[in-house]
Amino acid sequence: MKKRKIAALGILSFATIGLLAACGNKTATQKNIQFSIPTDVTSLDTTILTDQYSYDVSGNVEEGATRVNSNGDAALALAKSIDVSSDGLTYTVTLRPDLKWSNGDELTAQDFVYAWQRAVDPKTGSEYAYLMGAVAGANDIMASKAAVNTLGIKADSATQFTVKLAQPTPYFKFLLSEPVYYPLDQKVVEKYGKQFGTTSDKTVYDGPFMFKSTNGWTGTNKTFSIYANPNYWDKSAVKSKEIDFQVISNANTGAQLYKQGKLDFTLLPTPDLINANKDEKGFTVFKQARTDYIEYNQSGKNASSTDAQKALANQDIREALNLATNREAIVQNALPYSTPATSFTPVGMSKTSTGEDFAKYAEQPYTYDASKAKTLWEKGLKEIGLGKVTLSLEAASDLAPSAATANYLQTSYEKDLPGLTINLKLVPFQQRLQDAQNGTFDMVLSGWGGDYAEPSTFLQLFVTGQSYNDGKFSSSAYDKAFTAASTAPDVLNQAKTDADYKADETALYQGSYINPVDFQANPALMNPNIKGLDFHSTGLAYDLKTAYIK
Repeated sequence: MKKRKIAALGILSFATIGLLAACGNKTATQKNIQFSIPTDVTSLDTTILTDQYSYDVSGNVEEGATRVNSNGDAALALAKSIDVSSDGLTYTVTLRPDLKWSNGDELTAQDFVYAWQRAVDPKTGSEYAYLMGAVAGANDIMASKAAVNTLGIKADSATQFTVKLAQPTPYFKFLLSEPVYYPLDQKVVEKYGKQFGTTSDKTVYDGPFMFKSTNGWTGTNKTFSIYANPNYWDKSAVKSKEIDFQVISNANTGAQLYKQGKLDFTLLPTPDLINANKDEKGFTVFKQARTDYIEYNQSGKNASSTDAQKALANQDIREALNLATNREAIVQNALPYSTPATSFTPVGMSKTSTGEDFAKYAEQPYTYDASKAKTLWEKGLKEIGLGKVTLSLEAASDLAPSAATANYLQTSYEKDLPGLTINLKLVPFQQRLQDAQNGTFDMVLSGWGGDYAEPSTFLQLFVTGQSYNDGKFSSSAYDKAFTAASTAPDVLNQAKTDADYKADETALYQGSYINPVDFQANPALMNPNIKGLDFHSTGLAYDLKTAYIK
């Protein structure tokens, strides 16, 4: 996944091991949850982390003004209260008294101000700079820092800060639960500079858990532990003294360790593993608000060849690729329990003003039509003066569903589109993230998970100039509809906002700018004796704050 994710629209001035009963391998004294993730953590710097797995760790050792609770609400966390003005434009956040960082430093309102200003400083290199800057009224990234400094957030006292919005933003409290809006201990950030967050001993923590000097994260190690944070304001709610993480990229290994009583949670990302384990105690399917999709390099540069650049700049060729994508077959062969995508915004995430699932309301006719795909493919090749073309397709080698999807697509594309050669580029997840960000790809299999239950958490990705628009396409129709959805008067009328967001989905489809593949589900094995784990379809997926083994 790419997740991530962190959406920022509307802020500031713009706005389970299994089988304890079956195996009996887990001793009565082993109480620490053994939790696995499929790929390495990239960073503990909450300003710059971009992937779901880093978030699954950092979201348990850090916290913001709010935290999504078991009911899916943005509940008060570091904030004691949040007062909203009658016009919905001013948020006054009062912090709980005597908040402290894990090193004993006082946590104050200024820590929020500093963190938000750092996020939009170009020197930080945050992918969220554009988003936070734009919502602060800046016209470009370089103006973001000044805009946030002067317009967005202000510390009124050590325990209170005020945020000004340009438009009412119903989901703003959910934004406050997101990593980029977490506070930062300025002293610690400045002490470590560019090394901040690169290892667990180069940051401090304000969440339910923390790292210690022992069993920490070194930046590359595959096993590490987090411990209950004695300075956490709600420490009495934390049920586990220690949680142990393992990075297990081989899903077969994960399933075996679970059955041996050495893991409490492991994902089942392949059809074979799912079929072999779907009758086991602890088998469950987590439905995330996440879409897997193909991005096309439309920047005119950094593609594998000049011919590739020409091809992907051609709408008929992109449409042919979309039409040659057999989503039902991909789900059947690579992604059991997922569903074929019919829009970019996934099902089950948000509802329209009439109560309809937004993804159903905004669905587009993404279909598999090999005959029409061939016709458009040949038409596109003729338009660019080529008889054949080679395109690279990049995907994460250490994420089994991605690799399986890419392998399927290579075969099916070459079969349905005469003259097309697909060079499969399977690379580690972290490299895939970097290549997408740098634009060094032809086609890349990406993923996005929502931060909150509102379509903008997905649709903000493709506004012209947004850093997450890896394909670098621009659509005036898309921009116009998104602007209308996020500004008055439409933002004050959900029916109109729904229509605007649907127009964005239509623009994506009609321009074949991206290729939505599936709405993702995550089959897994989880110890049935795990209690108190909160799963969220958006934002922090696995919240371990109140989790424990009974």
